[in-house]
Amino acid sequence: MANSEKKKRTVTKKHLARKQREAKQTRMIVITTIITGVAILGLVMYGLVEQLIIRPQKPVAQVGDQVITVDEFESSVKYTRVQMLNQVYQYYTYYQQFGEMGQSFLQTAQSLASQLDQPVALGSDVLDEMINDIIVREEAAARGITASDEEIDEAIQTGFGFFPNGTRTPTTTATILATATYSETQLALVTLTSTPTATDLPTETPAVSPTPSEATQAEETEETANAESTSASSEDDPLADTPTPEQSPTITLTPTITLTPTPYTTEVFGKNIDDFNESYDLYDFNINDLRAIYEVEILRDKLMEEITLDMVPVQEEVWARHILVETEEEAQEVLQKLENGEDWHTLAAEYSTDESNKDQGGALGWFNAEKMVAPFSDVAFSLNVGEISNPVETSFGFHIIQVLGKRDSQIPANEFKQDKQQALETWLSEERNAREDIVIFDYWEDYVPNIPEIPQQLLLELYQQSQ
Repeated sequence: MANSEKKKRTVTKKHLARKQREAKQTRMIVITTIITGVAILGLVMYGLVEQLIIRPQKPVAQVGDQVITVDEFESSVKYTRVQMLNQVYQYYTYYQQFGEMGQSFLQTAQSLASQLDQPVALGSDVLDEMINDIIVREEAAARGITASDEEIDEAIQTGFGFFPNGTRTPTTTATILATATYSETQLALVTLTSTPTATDLPTETPAVSPTPSEATQAEETEETANAESTSASSEDDPLADTPTPEQSPTITLTPTITLTPTPYTTEVFGKNIDDFNESYDLYDFNINDLRAIYEVEILRDKLMEEITLDMVPVQEEVWARHILVETEEEAQEVLQKLENGEDWHTLAAEYSTDESNKDQGGALGWFNAEKMVAPFSDVAFSLNVGEISNPVETSFGFHIIQVLGKRDSQIPANEFKQDKQQALETWLSEERNAREDIVIFDYWEDYVPNIPEIPQQLLLELYQQSQ
């Protein structure tokens, strides 16, 4: 019995070796499991760190010491896409309301949809604008230009249609403007070889605008009012280089602040801000980001005014007529006949290929330098009053030009604003080209979001409307 129990307790070398192998394998499995778990956890942690910390702060562009991060870039692109998509729906709705009369609305909607369907191109535009914003901020700071919290608050309130102090309402006030008369020299030019016609002389009408109704006044903006006023004075102003100017009253619209009651209360405004934050939270955008946009817009406007300080809303115009022919030989023939004293109107009717005015002596009325093709304008603005040009070649043929008058005219307010905006864009372009510290990193395209996407059904509907 004792020998039997002793035999059972005896462990052979073979059995011991197997036990050791099993223990070793178990340890290896445990170690491998631990290492794999740690590795997986490390990857997950790295992914979270990369996604939440590293990636958002990664630069896509840099302007001097200012960095545009992935987070800022993505947020701006998403916000831009939301705004454009809303505009697509808006213009498409207008088209559906107006039908064939609203083709321009459809074309605008299709153009915006096409841009949304090309995210990289749109992202490039957004990135360029963000770079420009940094340049604007830097230049504004250098010039001591600032945007106060009150100005930003007012801009946001206006953007939301909230006017706590009343809305702007245009009122009419009379302004005396100088209106020139025709000089004897200029009148003689159109009667030298023929009797002047209505198309030879600019039409003169009383410079008075009808007084709008109170309902209409409440809808007009300051810009529209000024544009109408300056446009009227420009069209009614005849030749500006005469020695005897007359005075005529012109009605202009001057905006004034009135305490117009509004149902839009501060409480409603606050709720709309909350709704905005909630709606745009999906796109990593909030009211603070919107404030930054309005801030740079205010800085941009103020900078534009400083950059264009020397610009005046006045442009040189000429009053001219022409005879257009196909060949230089014909032009020389016409020129010779004019020098021999033949009638301009008769020659224009006989030779000119410009069907729009050949029977009116080739009258072109008043125009600025940008209205005509460059070769034509260059010559027309270099001529003295009464002077006839040599043949001028353009893509239309050969012109004989005679200048009948010159003047400085008022530029309409809306056009002048466009001129100043173009001047700012030119300045920005020159500034960017001159700087060597602007870097756009090659990988920026990898971070262009396509959110929100334009619905394929909407794209299909817009496309079908063009068929």
